[in-house]
Amino acid sequence: MKSLLATKVFALVLVMLLLMAALSLIGGLASERLRYRAQAADSIRSSLAGPQTLAGAVMTRHCTKTIEAIVVREKQRIAERSEEQVLLSALPQTLHWSATSQIEPRYRGLYKVNSFNLDAVGEVAWGSLSALAAPPVKDAVIAVHCDAPNVEFAISDVRGVRSIKVTTSQGAAQVLASADSRWFKSGFKAGLIVDEAALAGPSRVQLSIALVGLESLGFVPLANENSVTLKSDWAHPSFQGAFLPQDRKVDSSGFEATWKVSSLASSARSQLGGKTSLCDVRQVAANEGCLQSFGVDFIDPVNPASLSDRATKYGVMFIVLTFAGLVVLEVLKRVPVHPVQYLLIGVALASFFLLLLSLSEHIAFLQAYIVAALACIALLTLYAKAVLGGWSRALPMTGGLTALYGVLYLVLQSEQHALLAGSLLLFVVLAGVMLLTRDVKWGRLNEAM
Repeated sequence: MKSLLATKVFALVLVMLLLMAALSLIGGLASERLRYRAQAADSIRSSLAGPQTLAGAVMTRHCTKTIEAIVVREKQRIAERSEEQVLLSALPQTLHWSATSQIEPRYRGLYKVNSFNLDAVGEVAWGSLSALAAPPVKDAVIAVHCDAPNVEFAISDVRGVRSIKVTTSQGAAQVLASADSRWFKSGFKAGLIVDEAALAGPSRVQLSIALVGLESLGFVPLANENSVTLKSDWAHPSFQGAFLPQDRKVDSSGFEATWKVSSLASSARSQLGGKTSLCDVRQVAANEGCLQSFGVDFIDPVNPASLSDRATKYGVMFIVLTFAGLVVLEVLKRVPVHPVQYLLIGVALASFFLLLLSLSEHIAFLQAYIVAALACIALLTLYAKAVLGGWSRALPMTGGLTALYGVLYLVLQSEQHALLAGSLLLFVVLAGVMLLTRDVKWGRLNEAM
C-alpha cells in the first residue's frame, strides 16, 4: 500500500513538472506578444512621432565684439583687429503651461498604441532682460554689434509638430527651425524686436503649440517658478519624471493635474547647455544624460498582451489549488483519481491561459476572459462529474474554479492589491482544507489507497 501511495505522489510530481513546462511555453507566447507590441510601437514611432518633451523658453542674443590690439612687427607698431562672438542669454522668471490632450489609438495589425494630440499654451515672463544688454565698448573693445534677441525652445520629436505660434507685445513672430543652438540639439527660435533701452524692463512671450506624440508627455522646468496644468480624456495616467503633480483629479472621464516646481528644487537650469538632451519622461530618473523633466505616461491598463502575460504567472497557483481540492475530494469521498486524470485536468486549466491570450487579440479582454473561463469551467465540470461519480461531487469543484477565476480577474485589474488577494486566497484555501480534513486519520490513509 505504501508503495502505491509513493507511486501516486511521484506521478503527481511528474504531472506538475509537465504542466509547469506547458505553462512556461504559454508564458513564452505571451512575452512574444509583448515584444510584437513593442515592435508595433516602434513602427508607429518611426512614421508618426515618439514621446514628447517640451523645453523652453530661453531668450538669447548673439553679439560680435571688435577688438583692436597693438602688435609690433618688423619694429613697427601695427593695429590688428579681431572679432569675438558672444552669446548672451536670459532664463525666464515664470513659465506656465496650460495644455489639453486627447488620446487617439493607433494600430499596427492586432496591436494598439496610444498616441495623443496636444494643444499647449505657454506663458513665459522675464522680470528683466538686462543680461542681454550689449557689452560695453571699453579698453581693447572698439565696437560691439548685437543681433536682435531670439526666443529659443525645443520639442523632443519635431516630426509631431502641427503648428507653432510665438506672440510678443509687438505681435506674432516668425518661427524658424534652429539647428545651431547652444542650448538644444534641435529646436525652434523666433526673433524679437526689442529696443536696447527696453531691455531693463519686463518681457512676456506666449508659445502656442499643437503637436502629436506617442505614449508619454513631459515638461522641462527652466524658469524660476514653473507651473503646468494638463487636462486629458485619458482615465489611466501614470505620472512620471522628477516631480509628481501637486494636485490631481482622476475619474472615468479623464484627468486633470497641476505641477508647481521651483528652480530651488530643480536642476534643469544648471543642466542646460551641458551634455544633456530631451528624453522620454519615463527615462529621466534612470538616465543622467537627460534634461530633468516631469509629466505623464498614458499607460494602457487593459493591454491584452500584458494582462495575459500577468495571468499566466498565476497558472501554477491555479493548478496547485485545483489539485489540492481534488486530493481533498479523494480523501473525503474515497474516490480515487488517476494521475492521468490529474494530467488532463491540469492541461484543461493550462488551456485557459492559451485561450485567453489568443481571444484577447481579437475581442475585448473582459469578453475573452469570460469566454475562456466559461469554456474551461464547463469542460472541467463535465469531466469531474464522470471522474468523481456524480454532480454532487463535481459541483464543489465548479464553485471553487469559479471563485479562482473571479479572484484572478480582480488581481489582474488591480495590480496594487495582487499580493493581498493572493495571500487571502491561499489562507482561505488552507483553512478550508484543514477544516474539511480535520477528522481524517492520515496515518491510515495508506489503507484507503
